[in-house]
Amino acid sequence: MSADEPSKRAREPSVVLRAALGVLAVLAFLYSLVIANRPLLGVTFVVWLFGAYLLWRFFYLAARFVRAVERIADAMDRPDREREV
Repeated sequence: MSADEPSKRAREPSVVLRAALGVLAVLAFLYSLVIANRPLLGVTFVVWLFGAYLLWRFFYLAARFVRAVERIADAMDRPDREREV
C-alpha cells in the first residue's frame, strides 16, 4: 500500500455501521407495519437505504478501478525500471 492511499479501514464500512443500518431498516419497517399501518412505506424506506448503500459501494469500486488503471499506466510509462504489472 502506498503512502497516498487511504487505509483500508477508511474505505470499508465497519461492522457497527452495517449493524446500525440494519437495525434502522428493521425499526422503520416495523414502525410502518405496527404504527402507520402502511407496509409499503417501510419497504420504500428500506429500499432507499439499501440503494444508498449500494451506490456508496459502487463509487468505492469505481475509485479502486481508476487507481488500478492509473497504476498500470504509470508502470507502462517507466521504460527504465522493471515493469511491475
